Amino acid sequence: MFKGLRGLGLGAAVTALAGSMLFAGTGTAEAASGCSGTRIEHLSFDTGWADLYYDNGYNCAVATSRNPGVKLHMAVWIEVLGGTKVSDSGYYTQYAGPVRVYAHGTCVRFGGEVGPTGDDTNWGHCG
Repeated sequence: MFKGLRGLGLGAAVTALAGSMLFAGTGTAEAASGCSGTRIEHLSFDTGWADLYYDNGYNCAVATSRNPGVKLHMAVWIEVLGGTKVSDSGYYTQYAGPVRVYAHGTCVRFGGEVGPTGDDTNWGHCG
């Protein structure tokens, strides 16, 4: 991520990095992950990965491409046992999501896809 920033002063490097994060794509799912809290699960697959975060009763998930800049179909979802399923899918260049759901006191499962590959979990993270 930083190898293209060698030779720049610290201020220029920070500005370049911030600019690349702000203007990474055209949709809300293109922004940096946007999930707060603690990462509680990581799914890795050939074309990307999906992460699940927990913060004060809320679960948040984002799927990330291993090849940013290439527009691919991406998806991410979280499902609450016996309740809500939230998802984001579309053609993005970096991220799908974040998606967020309140799940205090119950179990969730989540998953993500980037292009032709993806993964999901069984029910877990109950509490």
